[in-house]
Amino acid sequence: MIDTHAHFNSKDLKNLRDEIIRVNNINHLNKVINVGLDYETSKEAIEISERESKFYATIGIHPLHNGNIEDLLKLRITDKVVAIGEIGLDTDGDFLLQRERFIKQIELANFLELPIIIHSKNSNERVLKIFKYVYPLSGFVFHCFQPDIDIAKEIIKLGGYLSFASPIARINAKKSLEVIKLTPIENILIELDYPYMSMNPINDGKQVFNRIKELKGYSYNQLEKQLEENAKRLFRKL
Repeated sequence: MIDTHAHFNSKDLKNLRDEIIRVNNINHLNKVINVGLDYETSKEAIEISERESKFYATIGIHPLHNGNIEDLLKLRITDKVVAIGEIGLDTDGDFLLQRERFIKQIELANFLELPIIIHSKNSNERVLKIFKYVYPLSGFVFHCFQPDIDIAKEIIKLGGYLSFASPIARINAKKSLEVIKLTPIENILIELDYPYMSMNPINDGKQVFNRIKELKGYSYNQLEKQLEENAKRLFRKL
């Protein structure tokens, strides 16, 4: 399996090395996309990917983090840098600044021929409006998608991906489950967003996987193969 969105960095984890060892010992998890939030975490994600065969990296400045887009160009864009992210819009903070950074990072992704990973907190419509001016040419995924059936339909029309995390296993996840039902399996990714959304990646990962398996009527092996194909289709460097 491939975890398409996690945050293994020393800002968030006191025992980073121990956590990486733990992930390396999970046999059914063969790849982890380690997502940058700013220059320092992006740099660290690249360094980890160079040391650890299971880990891949992304670079980007999160809408609620500080940083200059130009600094990202100073990083080593290795073959294990698979996307620009996480980038996007949030209802907190300065919207105009977020919008400017988002556009610049989509342009960077297009220059580097990489997909983007989108953070969108109550901002799905605004993100899609920006796509009318600058479009991510190498693909995109809405990470930890906030359920909105109409927006989901628009994303699917554009060939985008929806990524689902541990919230879909909650009792009140009815709307998310409706979105999963209508979304073609080819447009679905799974993630754990560790350590923000999940502190127990083994258990939570199984719950996310099994919930999608039940909704889509797939066998374990069928879904495992399909989700891996989806991740490799979007993140072509995997």
